[in-house]
Amino acid sequence: MIRANVAARILLGLGLGASLLAAGCAFVPSSAGIVLTVTPATAYVPVSSSLQFGVIVTGTPNSLVTWSAGGVPGGSSTVGFISSTGFYRAPAYVPSPNQVVITATSQYDVVSSSSATVTIVGPSSSAHTVQVASGQTISNVNVLLSQLTPTLTIYAVGTCSGSTCSTSATGAQVTQGSSATIFLVGNGVLPGTVYTISGNPADVTVTEPSGSQFGQTSSGTPSVTFDISVSATATPGLRNIMVSNPTTGELSAFVGGLLIASSGQ
Repeated sequence: MIRANVAARILLGLGLGASLLAAGCAFVPSSAGIVLTVTPATAYVPVSSSLQFGVIVTGTPNSLVTWSAGGVPGGSSTVGFISSTGFYRAPAYVPSPNQVVITATSQYDVVSSSSATVTIVGPSSSAHTVQVASGQTISNVNVLLSQLTPTLTIYAVGTCSGSTCSTSATGAQVTQGSSATIFLVGNGVLPGTVYTISGNPADVTVTEPSGSQFGQTSSGTPSVTFDISVSATATPGLRNIMVSNPTTGELSAFVGGLLIASSGQ
């Protein structure tokens, strides 16, 4: 009888332990199915310049992420700083190496992350004249580069209705849950330039322009059209429209160039 009671208690204890273990496992976060995508994936940023990064999180309702630059949460003066919203500010001097990895890590599961690579560009601080003989190797030689002449500038932004496009000094206005074709006029607006909207990347989806979408106004100023789609849950307010040239490392922004209006207005 005593042995039976002891056996029953052991079985009860094992069963309870297994139940508690199963219950505990049910609440352990899993990275299965969680996918993060950082945009843009690559960029050239001049020293002391800024670039807005975005991230799309799928597979979990928790879209909060932690941003880091060069492996440092929030960045540093050496590799540049990045805010909690993905706004990156390049360092005052070109680091060595001059490529900085920008990473967004899921706050729900730190195993899940996505990265982008930023190349910091800028003029050399000095130059050396050297002679290199055949078969000789020379290292640590600085090459003097002339200062970049800014050519990328946004003049005006508006929208298109059918084949008619117009600009406004205050930019474009798009309502929550709707789409629009943005019309942008500026210097250096050429094929290969990349267009982004500041803020939560889930609020506004940009379809990058190509081919015939690049043109010029009647006065010969370069122009481009590209489509955007505003989420029905996008936060109303002003956004910056930004254009970057990965080849030259230039970045230009029309501050407050897009107004997301509430669908209830």
